[in-house]
Amino acid sequence: MTAGRFLELGWLNGWRLRGYARMLLLVSVIATGFAWRKALTLPGSDFLAFWSAGKLTLAGMPAAAYDLAATAKQQAVVMHGDVFAYVNPPPFLLALWPLGFLSYPSAWIAWVVGTYLFWLTVTRPLTPRMGWPLAAYPGALLAATHAQTGFVTSALQAVVARLLERRPWLAGLCLGALVIKPQLAVLFPFALVAGRHWRAIAGAVAGVALCLGLAWGLLGTDTMLAYHKSWEVSRQLMAGNDPVFFWRQATVYAQFRAWGLPPVAMAAQAAASFGAVTVVWCGWSRRDALPAQFALLFALTPLATPYLFNYDLPFLAVPTLWLAAEAARAPGHRFARLEIVALYLAPALARALALPLHVNLTPLVCLWMAWRVWQRLGAGRSDTEHGVKPA
Repeated sequence: MTAGRFLELGWLNGWRLRGYARMLLLVSVIATGFAWRKALTLPGSDFLAFWSAGKLTLAGMPAAAYDLAATAKQQAVVMHGDVFAYVNPPPFLLALWPLGFLSYPSAWIAWVVGTYLFWLTVTRPLTPRMGWPLAAYPGALLAATHAQTGFVTSALQAVVARLLERRPWLAGLCLGALVIKPQLAVLFPFALVAGRHWRAIAGAVAGVALCLGLAWGLLGTDTMLAYHKSWEVSRQLMAGNDPVFFWRQATVYAQFRAWGLPPVAMAAQAAASFGAVTVVWCGWSRRDALPAQFALLFALTPLATPYLFNYDLPFLAVPTLWLAAEAARAPGHRFARLEIVALYLAPALARALALPLHVNLTPLVCLWMAWRVWQRLGAGRSDTEHGVKPA
């Protein structure tokens, strides 16, 4: 077999694909175990912010989750090191308070396993016959090892994609729950207006109001007012000049900030955001299948926001596996399978190469992915409609 024939990946049939995915999943589980061990030693893990917020909320002091002194005191029960500030909006505390019943090591495991299963369960129907590749998706590994919000927000995005056509109001209600991390929902309003999904828009407004109302009613006015304290923490982080902090992000803005070019970063991000909004508007204004339109929206999401980390990217499994199903139906070019494999591995590879190369390639990957989705938009019915067996 020649090198060219090998790289066409014609030998990558269904059972080999599932086998490789299972091996990758095993490696991911092992890597997550090492990440858990590391999280129990200095300097700790971002998850300390969630755990301490859950403890304080369970103790009846949810407003203290935004107080650095109270947070430091709670985290000192586990280890004396850097203070990890809680910066998410108050509604997210409603999801964190059960962590207060658990020790820090147990809470880390429960959070990662629970949110992973939530994401996998609700995303699985969007990727027919791609269960194992979805379960082993490298972008999910990043979310697992960081024990952050990636699985929760990606699951909410997947629920919106699943429900929009059949139950638009409920889809909008779930979209409103992304108030816990609104930068991941920045393209949704443009998509829904362009597609004239008015019931979903009404549901989203109701969802935001419901989340904020529940947080206000259950956590109190003091908690709602204390949230502004986190803005200064976020401002200081984004105003810093540590390139490592920005290379760990997956946005156009962060890349230019890492290179020490703040004005260029703002201009480049504005252009990227405008471009993403324009393409989503055009794609959702057409009479294409929703799976294709959501693939486009998800692929462009990292380009539309200035603040997004690599652990937020499990949702990229949806456009990646949609393209895989489309390539199985109509390859397009001889190296289509190799291209899909590269896109599939890209979240982990981009994160691994960011520090050595001093560049995070994720925006370029998303641009490439969005272009491939756009090429196939309108070319045929999506895989979720006719069911395509992966090659």
